[in-house]
Amino acid sequence: MIALTSQRNSARSSAPIAATHFVESTAHRYETAEPVMTTTTPTEPLALTGVLASALPPELGTAQAPARYTVPAVFTRRPEIREIYLLRGDDVRQRLSEAGYPAVELHVEDRRLLITNTNLEELKHGLAGLIGVILSQISAEVLQEWTTRTEGLASRAHEEELRLSEVKSAAAEIVFTINEGSTLR
Repeated sequence: MIALTSQRNSARSSAPIAATHFVESTAHRYETAEPVMTTTTPTEPLALTGVLASALPPELGTAQAPARYTVPAVFTRRPEIREIYLLRGDDVRQRLSEAGYPAVELHVEDRRLLITNTNLEELKHGLAGLIGVILSQISAEVLQEWTTRTEGLASRAHEEELRLSEVKSAAAEIVFTINEGSTLR
């Protein structure tokens, strides 16, 4: 049986939800800490909580360990479509290549970032920081686009509200009564 418990320090905290997985067998109960994705609005930056260790190749730490493999990392929230598009872009591939990681690719799968053709050492010695910078910049770009679009929509909504108010006022001036001295035809 697996149960997930979570806590948040405050409703406005940007810290990810802490989670503990409890695994029970007939004889033992133990805890494992796993990175957890939080549900947020697109106004919060996209980041990674950590590596999903349980999804790493089981041969790691043995003589049969692969030199390169896919490292899954968990997002702090579900990426927006635009963020996914930018992560898949040529600009990101070029930045990774120029930084010395030409074989590394980034793929989004649900709420995980799959970092392919790499290893934990490479991530530890610079690749993780570069990915963090890339995510931060993409997140800031998408946030700016979202803010601009939202402000434009709010402005248009205000203009529409004013227009409707004017139409209602004009309609309210219409009176369907017969004035004295008027004749009906």
